[in-house]
Amino acid sequence: MKDFVNSIIALFIGGFLFFQFSNFHDVNDLLQSFKSSVQTQNETKSKNYSGFERAIIKNIKDGDTIEVEFSGGRIETVRLLLVDTPESVKPNTPVQPFGKEASDYIRKTLIKGNVVEIEKGKEERDKYNRLLAYVWKDGELINELLVRQGLARIAYVYEPNAKYLDKLRKAENEAKKERKGIWSIEGYVSENGFNYP
Repeated sequence: MKDFVNSIIALFIGGFLFFQFSNFHDVNDLLQSFKSSVQTQNETKSKNYSGFERAIIKNIKDGDTIEVEFSGGRIETVRLLLVDTPESVKPNTPVQPFGKEASDYIRKTLIKGNVVEIEKGKEERDKYNRLLAYVWKDGELINELLVRQGLARIAYVYEPNAKYLDKLRKAENEAKKERKGIWSIEGYVSENGFNYP
């Protein structure tokens, strides 16, 4: 009985393998297909993850500035590239319209302890020694989400740190059209910032 069961299993496995590989003319075709599949996966991984470094959210300073911890315990203040949110915590500056909303939105989106992907700018630091970066969570660009919600304007556009400028411009145009957030107040947003005393 045991030999019969083993024979059935062997026939089943043989039939399965024959069915799986019947489209390949020989072993070389099979190997070439396997190599091609692995190469495609590697290319996809390198496109998606090249230049990214994982970090844990430690603190939200305001709408466009966060604090993260990298592996090894290194803590960095990160300034989100290409965006500017209204002030909510700047010393000697009144809270500006939508400043609190921008900070609250970031706190809800980037909860303390969440893992995010930090994509550093080509020029990595600003004059305050903050890390300049794009922040990704679950495949979404947080810089873009802020702009799309009408909680940030595009600002501080300096090459070579303008990789996602077109993406952000599209989001900003949509927010303007729908008069979301900062765009709901006539004359509030200017090239130099926010017109608020």
